[in-house]
Amino acid sequence: MLALLVVIGILMLRAAWLEIFQQEWLQKQADKRQMREVTVQAYRGMITDRNGEPMAVSSPVTSLWCNPQDLLQAREDLRHDYELARQVADATAGDTNAEEREAQELAAARFARLEEGFRHIERELEMEEGSLLAKLQQTSNKQFFYLGRQLPLEVADEILDLDLPGVAGTREYRRYYPLAETAGHVVGMTNIDGDGIEGIEKARNEILAGKDGKTRVVRDAKGKLVESVISVEEMQPGQDVRLSLDRRIQYLAYKELKTRVYELNAKAGSLIVLDAHSGEILAMANVPSFNPNNRKELTPSLYRNRAVTDKSEPGSTLKPLTLAAALEARVIGPDVQINTSPGYINFGKYRVKDPRDYGPVSLPTLLAKSSNVGASRVALLMNARDQWMFLSRVGFGRVPDAGFSGETAGQLTNYTQWGKVDRASHGYGYGLSTSLLQLTHAYAPFAANGVFMPATIYKLDKPLLGQQVMAPETARAVVRMMEAVVQKGGTGEQAMVDGYRVAGKTGTAYKYIDGKYRDDRYMTSFIGVAPASRPRLVVSVQIDEPKIDDSGGRAAAPVFSRVMAEALRLLDVPPDNLPDTRQAEQTLQSQPLTANAGGTT
Repeated sequence: MLALLVVIGILMLRAAWLEIFQQEWLQKQADKRQMREVTVQAYRGMITDRNGEPMAVSSPVTSLWCNPQDLLQAREDLRHDYELARQVADATAGDTNAEEREAQELAAARFARLEEGFRHIERELEMEEGSLLAKLQQTSNKQFFYLGRQLPLEVADEILDLDLPGVAGTREYRRYYPLAETAGHVVGMTNIDGDGIEGIEKARNEILAGKDGKTRVVRDAKGKLVESVISVEEMQPGQDVRLSLDRRIQYLAYKELKTRVYELNAKAGSLIVLDAHSGEILAMANVPSFNPNNRKELTPSLYRNRAVTDKSEPGSTLKPLTLAAALEARVIGPDVQINTSPGYINFGKYRVKDPRDYGPVSLPTLLAKSSNVGASRVALLMNARDQWMFLSRVGFGRVPDAGFSGETAGQLTNYTQWGKVDRASHGYGYGLSTSLLQLTHAYAPFAANGVFMPATIYKLDKPLLGQQVMAPETARAVVRMMEAVVQKGGTGEQAMVDGYRVAGKTGTAYKYIDGKYRDDRYMTSFIGVAPASRPRLVVSVQIDEPKIDDSGGRAAAPVFSRVMAEALRLLDVPPDNLPDTRQAEQTLQSQPLTANAGGTT
């Protein structure tokens, strides 16, 4: 009894010592083994179109990882137990008792279960048979190894249910893109860690990503979560980003462009639909494209948004801007005729020529026939400064700043460096370079009474402040001139849209390669506005190196026609070329213009 009391006394003293004097130290030791501070990953914000339809969303997934040392050691221990049990059974063959048989069967079952777990992981993760063990052995000096990233929840749960030693899962989010390749270049994509690396995902990564939080949790001996104790740092979810794109028009634009590029066996193609009154980009498509959902077949060379990053000489699509610059400089009037005889102009060794001698032509005819000689003569009537200032006002030589990463400023040298040849060549679109976005943006004032609205890929809550870059009379006059291009006999006849009046311009620019222009390598394009009486949209199409049709009127204009027709219908823009609308428009056209009148030049 005395001995028992002494033992009880010692235990009580020991308990009091631990409870009073070592409580804090013991609590710290317990926390080291059980308490963990884990990261709470922020939910990435959605990217939507202008109507709130999703274009990029995050779905929950699980990434599986393991400690190679723990997993390999467990396998080795189970294999050793199995071999030992088998050796004992062989040594006592015929004399094996029930207990030894049970031990042997248990060891064999455990080892077989682990091996089957390895094979199950290989099947679920589409790995070659036996490759998992090889990878674990290669990383045996590490304590962390990813078995698979961003796996579907059901697949990850099946593997975790195997309860393999050292294997655990981490909840993450995977980005999903409903429009796939249709809007791949605009929306972009994230990398495996959820950081934006292309397109809007990259340009607005900080806003979309949010901020990860931290929480303190209790885990059991196997590392499984028991309970959350306290939030150390609040998680801040990412904000949504609403684009100006209309996913209906975007899908239509990509489908039509892709079909045409493959029909022409072309190198590439780009298309933009711009709301001229707000500056919002309603669609932007590039071919070839990429599917950001299929990471196994992604090719980095396809990531480039050609409509924004690539620059080329605009060719004849610049001629309406040349006429607008001349009207603004008051060196010609809208009724002037330009003498293009004898069909060419010589500048020393350099010759500008037309397909034939058109003789004296009106400005609408100059555009309809796409006369290089006529455009050169108009450009030479202006002084270099006026021509340069007008092109600068409509965005040439500067970044559009529409919200994309990698936007090019193109190339427009200062007028002080221009000679006579430069002034003439700039008149019909050579000697300077632009992106398709810049060129489309430059046409927008024609559709907005001379107002140059900032271009944007983001949905606007309220209109931005635009800049008056040309007189409203000049804009309307050039639109009427461009209508001749789309009429019968014009170079853009295939750009007609049933029920609507269309104004636009074709372009074919030879590429400058290795110090010379190549007549077998060219960029074809068509840019136009509609409805011409009350312009709303600017649509531009660019086809790079078509192998069949070699002009903008044949290669690009048909795509323009189909996309413009459907876009106007989707936006409920009323027709302006029906019998009941023509009389009213004739009245509008009969109103005199305030621009200078002119004679034959």
